[in-house]
Amino acid sequence: MAAPRARDAELREVLVLTVRKSFWASPESEMFRNRVFVPVVYGHSTSLVNTVLLAAKAIAAFVRHRPKLLLVGSAHRIVPALLLLRRLGLLRKTGLIVTNQVYFGPRLGKHADRVIVYSRREAEGRENYVYLPIPADGDFESTVPYAADEPYVFTGGGTLRDFASLFQAIDGTGIPLTVVTHSRETLGVDGDPPSECRLLWRMPLDRFLSLMAGSLFVVVPLRGLDAPHGHTTIAQALCLGKAVVTTCGSAVADYVHDGVEGLLVDRADIEGYREAIVRLTRDDALRQSFEQAARARALEFSYATFACALARLCSEVLAQRR
Repeated sequence: MAAPRARDAELREVLVLTVRKSFWASPESEMFRNRVFVPVVYGHSTSLVNTVLLAAKAIAAFVRHRPKLLLVGSAHRIVPALLLLRRLGLLRKTGLIVTNQVYFGPRLGKHADRVIVYSRREAEGRENYVYLPIPADGDFESTVPYAADEPYVFTGGGTLRDFASLFQAIDGTGIPLTVVTHSRETLGVDGDPPSECRLLWRMPLDRFLSLMAGSLFVVVPLRGLDAPHGHTTIAQALCLGKAVVTTCGSAVADYVHDGVEGLLVDRADIEGYREAIVRLTRDDALRQSFEQAARARALEFSYATFACALARLCSEVLAQRR
């Protein structure tokens, strides 16, 4: 890593394009002085309105700064356009780092200097793909655990969640389950959930983390074995020192090790989920050992760690391009 002054000089050569959210709304991101920030003005951060606004501001900033490196943060839909320009022979004098691949595949991704992904499996066999642990969103030191009348298990999130299997697993156990998801559509379950379930919808991040922190442990049931989803929820749980039950697969292999930070269950294995949930509910010593291992991982998913990793990556790309 370069000395502070040298690093600051290097980072002045970097132009960040991003919607202002998550890590990119944090003090840690301010090490990148040149940033094109766009607020979330409509719907999701990746909506067409936000993307068009960011693209317009990005063109103006590029002409003004003439950066040596573009770093794309939370602005996924703009990435394919930049990669297409690269493939057409444009932007060759400017380095390009993108932070995920939601809207493009490896054939287009090869035109970036670096593609940051959130699991090692995604980087296998791709020289310009780099794994970084996802930064967990939230102020964990200030989070106050929710005070419930009785112990409960927590699950949350929306994309590619297998709530159907989880509901069947919890049905009849008598173990309270608090569910926080975006809407009925993301719940993806027909009919009413089991009586053990309490359904809650979109809420501020601090309340979401409070509910997670107040739980016995966290369950993250996933529909895909390798799909890059669930990382943020798992990282948040680990930062709060929570044991995690999740789906076995390469998508979570870097985050939860079976029998260390939690328990892994095969996809759609209803009996497996039920056994893991009942076991962690009853075995305080096992759950506490998982919590200790989770707390030991917290720094790995911090904004500060992610910021330093981005700075190192920028230095590497700039050095290579010289």
